[in-house]
Amino acid sequence: METYIQVAGLGDLTETIVEQRAALTITVKASKTEVALAEATKLRNDAIRTLKEAGLTPDEITEGGRDAWQPWYLKRSVGQEVAHRVLIACKETRRLYQALDALEPLFTNSRYTMGVDMQQPRFEAQDDAEAEARMAAIRHARSKASILAKEAGVTLGAVAQVEELGSQADNSGAYGDRNWGYAGGAVALASAGPGDDFEELAGARRTRTLRYRVRFLIG
Repeated sequence: METYIQVAGLGDLTETIVEQRAALTITVKASKTEVALAEATKLRNDAIRTLKEAGLTPDEITEGGRDAWQPWYLKRSVGQEVAHRVLIACKETRRLYQALDALEPLFTNSRYTMGVDMQQPRFEAQDDAEAEARMAAIRHARSKASILAKEAGVTLGAVAQVEELGSQADNSGAYGDRNWGYAGGAVALASAGPGDDFEELAGARRTRTLRYRVRFLIG
């Protein structure tokens, strides 16, 4: 029967946001269902055209569905609400902000509202960073196993088994990058676009930790 030492090895890599994602919710309130449906559809179409005219490409805009409901407490006045959701994914933050701010003139009617919820952004690491993190995890495991072997008075041998345990990422602090117990992400529509004085910043960063269970033979 083989004898072994089994330890966990960790390796970190830094990831940066390379694409911002937002869910745009367009809501219309009206006293009649047919009016709410018609106005919501028109407002959705106008918003999509405005986003494209402001610089977003068709492949950056996708369908998010429609919802309709009638709150009981509004039945006597504005009793029907219809919402359309449009999903946006954009690699350039400036273009995203400019496109969203261009929508403001469409929402002067008090029955029309718009909400922007930032979704989980897309993170990427530099080339070869993940491979280096894997190697670092194995080195970390060997270092721990060597200490245990020395204390136990045995000789550490070859790697007998490596099992991937998945990874765990910390929170970058950016809108949409939620972690346990945090449900933030709503962003209000600004009254003015980012303009020429918009200060460009690098994408938010986070650390992702790769985890492996490594088994070393001992003699």
